[in-house]
Amino acid sequence: MGKGFGVVIAGIVISAVGAVIAGVSAKKAIDDYKSYDKYKDPGHVVLNSTSKLHIEGDAGVINIHHSTTSESYVDYHVLEIYEVKIDQEEGEIKLKRKWQYWFVWSINNKSTVDVYLTDNAYDAYLEVNAGQMNLDSGFTFNSLTIDVSAGQFKCAGDTEVTNDALFRISAGDINIDGNFKVGKKATLKASAGDLDLNYVEAKEVETRISAGDIKCKVKSDDIKFNVSAGDLVMDIVGDEDDYKISVKKSAGSCNLSNKDSGSKSIDGKISAGKATINFVD
Repeated sequence: MGKGFGVVIAGIVISAVGAVIAGVSAKKAIDDYKSYDKYKDPGHVVLNSTSKLHIEGDAGVINIHHSTTSESYVDYHVLEIYEVKIDQEEGEIKLKRKWQYWFVWSINNKSTVDVYLTDNAYDAYLEVNAGQMNLDSGFTFNSLTIDVSAGQFKCAGDTEVTNDALFRISAGDINIDGNFKVGKKATLKASAGDLDLNYVEAKEVETRISAGDIKCKVKSDDIKFNVSAGDLVMDIVGDEDDYKISVKKSAGSCNLSNKDSGSKSIDGKISAGKATINFVD
């Protein structure tokens, strides 16, 4: 009994000492971060001609602009605690926090990456893991994915996508004030967070919510929505009489009633949560 009790006491002491050391180390890292105000030398990198584009932000602010020259290029001005990784051939641009500062999730507006793109029909993947990304209006993409797992994505103007577009939010915010015109399918997915899309026009619009909120205005002949939990508010451009409506509910609520007539289609499923569908001019 005495020996076993001693082992337990020794284990508690070792754990306590380890916790103190870890706490001191964490505090030192945080203090270092707060006092670290040294910038890298400003960078300028020209991108080779490519139809692929992957822009990823783990911190700071990334702005995507139209190039006023014949070249696509990247200018950056970031603190030493961040890394800028650029693959000129593959069109990959990443702003990442150094590993020892992984625990800092706040937006640091002191560090910025400005991406200047020529008018090319990119297959673009815009990814925000933390921080903020801003897209200028007037771009035309071949395909587009906007994927936000934390942080913010903003676009204030109009954008066109020739094929498919995907808007996916896991946490954080996607806020698009402009109009999106999509040639084929527009998919809106929310696991958590808020997705606010001013207007999207597409041949097919599919909305899925497992949690979180989506607010959007759409124009389409083929509309699907699936709400597992959360809240969907959708304004549909058109007349309710033009749509054949099928809504299945396990729990939750929807203001639409089933209707067999109509040349267009609305197909909805609600496991829980709420869907509010309005028809507007």
